Amino acid sequence: MTDPLNAPRPYRVATTLWDLILYLLVGLGLFAAASLLVVSWFGDRPLLLTTGALLANFLALSATFYLLGIRRRKVTWAQLGLRPLRWQWRWVWWAIGLALIFIPLRGALGLLVELLLSGNLDSLEARSDLLLGGGATLPAFLITLIGAGLLVPVAEELFFRGLLHNWFRQRLSLWPAALCSGALFGLAHFDSMGVVVASFIMGVVCAIAYEQTRSILLPIGIHAVTNSTAVLLLYGAMWAAEFLPV
Repeated sequence: MTDPLNAPRPYRVATTLWDLILYLLVGLGLFAAASLLVVSWFGDRPLLLTTGALLANFLALSATFYLLGIRRRKVTWAQLGLRPLRWQWRWVWWAIGLALIFIPLRGALGLLVELLLSGNLDSLEARSDLLLGGGATLPAFLITLIGAGLLVPVAEELFFRGLLHNWFRQRLSLWPAALCSGALFGLAHFDSMGVVVASFIMGVVCAIAYEQTRSILLPIGIHAVTNSTAVLLLYGAMWAAEFLPV
C-alpha cells in the first residue's frame, strides 16, 4: 500500500518547468539586483549595508512567493497550513530542539568543507562581517536579530519550501523532493561552500518538517531559531572581545 506522505501530491493548478525557471530567475534575480543596489548605495556605511541586505532578501523572496505563487494560484495558503491556521504549541519545542541538534552538526561540517576546499575561513568571516557591520551597539544587534532571525526565515521558507519544494513535490516523492529543494537552498548561499553544505542540511530538515506537519510554521521556527542563535553567538563573542578584560 502506498504511503500517502511519500506519494507526489496533486495540485489544482499544475506547474511546469517554466514555473520553476521563473521562480529562480525572478526570486534570485531580484535579490541579486537589490543587493547590488544596496552595496552601491551603502557600501561605506556598515549598519545601512546590513539593514539593506536583510531587507533585500525579505522583499525579493516574499514578493516572488506572493506574486508568482499565491496570485497565480500555483500554491495556496491552505497548502502551507496558514488558512485555516494549522498550529500546535509543541512545534515550538520541536523547532528549538531540532535547531539546537543540527546547529553543531551543520557548523562542524561547514567548517570542515570550507577548510578542505579553500584552506581558510575567509568567506565565512566575510559573511560574519556583514552581520556584525553595525558594531557592538544595541540598535545594530536588534536590527540584525529581527532581520536575520525573523524576516529572512519567513521569506526564505515561503520561497524555498512554499514555491520550490512544492514544485518538486508535485512530481516526486518525499525524499527526492526534499533533497532537490534542499540543494537549491544550499546553492543559493554560494558565497561560501561551508555555508552551502550547512544550508543544504537545514533545507532538507525544513522540507521534512513541512511535510510531516503540513504547515510552513515549523520550518520557519527551525530556521528562525537557527539564525537567531547564530546572531546571538556572533554578537556575544564580539561584546565579550570588546568589553571583557583580556
